[in-house]
Amino acid sequence: MIELKGLNGESIVFDGTTVAKFRHNGLDEAARNPVSSYREVQVRHKPGKRGKEGRYDVMVVLASFMSISVAEEAKGPLDELVAALEATRA
Repeated sequence: MIELKGLNGESIVFDGTTVAKFRHNGLDEAARNPVSSYREVQVRHKPGKRGKEGRYDVMVVLASFMSISVAEEAKGPLDELVAALEATRA
């Protein structure tokens, strides 16, 4: 299971068969889609400016769109999630 924790208490969880988005620190499941509906993932880096930390804006496209913003420190889990989703295409 891969969990990508984002800013504002959101997270995206990939358990091998489904991808789910949670809000409010895991208390509210916003969406859940089977991994078979996976189409693409888009990642945009926004560098930090004027004392603000940098972040990555991530959009996972399945049967529904799931978007999340994560801190730069979460690059490792982000790369792991992208690699796992791309591996499901093979």
